Amino acid sequence: MRTTSFTATLLIFTFTLAAHSSAADLSAWRSDFHAAQREAQRLDRPMLVHFYTDWCFPCRRMEQDVLSRPTVTQVLESRMILVKLNAEQHQEIAERFGVELFPTDVIVDPTGKRILSSTGYQEADKYVRFARDAEQMYVSTRQPTTGSPVGISPETADSSLLLAIGGYCPVTLTKERQWVKGDPQYMVDHRGQTYYLASAEAMSDFAEATSKYAPQLLGCDAVVLMDTDLAVLGSVKYGAFYDGQLYLFATKDNRIAFKEDPERYTRTRVVRNIDEIDRPLVR
Repeated sequence: MRTTSFTATLLIFTFTLAAHSSAADLSAWRSDFHAAQREAQRLDRPMLVHFYTDWCFPCRRMEQDVLSRPTVTQVLESRMILVKLNAEQHQEIAERFGVELFPTDVIVDPTGKRILSSTGYQEADKYVRFARDAEQMYVSTRQPTTGSPVGISPETADSSLLLAIGGYCPVTLTKERQWVKGDPQYMVDHRGQTYYLASAEAMSDFAEATSKYAPQLLGCDAVVLMDTDLAVLGSVKYGAFYDGQLYLFATKDNRIAFKEDPERYTRTRVVRNIDEIDRPLVR
């Protein structure tokens, strides 16, 4: 019964927001180091270079369990340019970074200067944290290049993050399964996020039963959270109800994964405050 109800809700959301959907990028991992470096310089982002060999068992395991996992790729490509190189086919580049064991991951700035490196198999959550640490190191030390965007300071970073559900009314959404924009005059702050309600009545309903109407995990993607331990905001493009509660997802694939095994993803840790929400420092 629970699965059937969830599926019907998914169909409503899909049709309502179909105009907003877009195809997933299937080419996040590049194989041309120099082209990737030019892109890193253009965007002023660090590069994550993964060295492997065909005969390396930990490399094959990491490819299967970590690098090909969509949720991991989603988080990584929002932060840096991703490159995978067969070390035996790119010996000069491997030697340049002193790569002798496999797999080895090296994170470099756009000029090719090493920021952080790691050798051996890494679980998905540790791998994402490794990249996150390198990104923070890069942002804290880098000098903006000519024509490139400067770093985003905490004071100016993504102020829209405070507006919950893209400004849609959570009460109308829960009661009528319709996406209706809220009115700023009916504004309620809850756990560091601002909600716009469609009417005074909706604002009263929200205040009386906030947990019923507010999205789970502060609107963060439960699938990303399970796979990477990072709280990443979902999108109103990919919303769904499960057990009467609203969940938002970063991609259509994540919503499908949740639908296939909701019990798994509803057991993940709880996002309790807005400070836990993770976002890229490099844009």
